[in-house]
Amino acid sequence: MLKVNLKRERVLPFSFPMQEYKKVDANRNIVLIDDNLVDLVITEKVIKKFKVNSIKKFSDPQTALSFFKLNKSTWESNKKDQPDIVFIDINMPNMNGFDLLKSLKDCDVFKQGEIKIFLLSSSNNIADVNMSKQCVLCSGYIIKPLTYSKMNLILNVNNPNKYIIKI
Repeated sequence: MLKVNLKRERVLPFSFPMQEYKKVDANRNIVLIDDNLVDLVITEKVIKKFKVNSIKKFSDPQTALSFFKLNKSTWESNKKDQPDIVFIDINMPNMNGFDLLKSLKDCDVFKQGEIKIFLLSSSNNIADVNMSKQCVLCSGYIIKPLTYSKMNLILNVNNPNKYIIKI
């Protein structure tokens, strides 16, 4: 079992190349799901520094799940409108981030590896990190806040193979 010291490391890879990352134009569709409106605004501001097609925000995971289910058939025929990256908070009322991931998998909205789905949480609990590694749809675990450096890293790593970012 891999032991990770969250307090000492700035970036903790689970197999991705360590290299210099430069700003890229991210012509992508982003979805943010977080019940904390301040976190939504901060995350949106960081993402807007990059060229993106759209940013959809949800403060309720049930509403986000309905949005995904409703648009599933549209995205199957037109991939350009499908989200490229989804950020999901873990600790939300009624349905947490892990429950949302399970629901997305159960209703077959996204196929594994089709889009990048990141859990974005203020928790640095190793149990949460390990649980995220078990989620088939989860691309990685990011400790809040999302920063310019973290977003740049996400956009530059093509196959992250489950990683945690703390910068």
